[in-house]
Amino acid sequence: MAQAHHPVNRAEARNADAEDWRRRSEARRGKAEEARAGAERLRAEAEVERSSNFQRHAEAEGARLMAEEVRITGETQRQEAEETRALDEEARRSAEMARLAAEDARRVGEEARLLHEATRRYAEEARLHAEQARADAERTRAVNEEQRQILEEMRDTVRRYEALLARNG
Repeated sequence: MAQAHHPVNRAEARNADAEDWRRRSEARRGKAEEARAGAERLRAEAEVERSSNFQRHAEAEGARLMAEEVRITGETQRQEAEETRALDEEARRSAEMARLAAEDARRVGEEARLLHEATRRYAEEARLHAEQARADAERTRAVNEEQRQILEEMRDTVRRYEALLARNG
């Protein structure tokens, strides 16, 4: 025990304690530095992860926006196609109506041609009947003239006989 209180031993003990304390402090400092470096690495990894998450979020948002634009474009194209279909249908109906009108006009034209032909035939028949009636009228006039001349001759003959009878009397 006497050694424990000896001043040289105390200094050595103090130096040993100080050296031990210094080594432990150095070790704690090293561990703290490693912990700080680890925390820095974790912070850097977290930053990379955050940046990666942000990038994925931005890409997802971009993809969502593109999908929305595609949907809007598709809807616009569908509406345009519907409008084009409606216009095509209207044009088809108009063409059909024009075709029917042309068919009616052709039919009316054909009926008019047939009526014109019938009218021409009836006019020709009427002309022939009129010609026949003129010929009949001419024959009748000629027959009447003959009969008038015969009657005139008969009257002359009767007058002559009457005059002869009156002279011979």
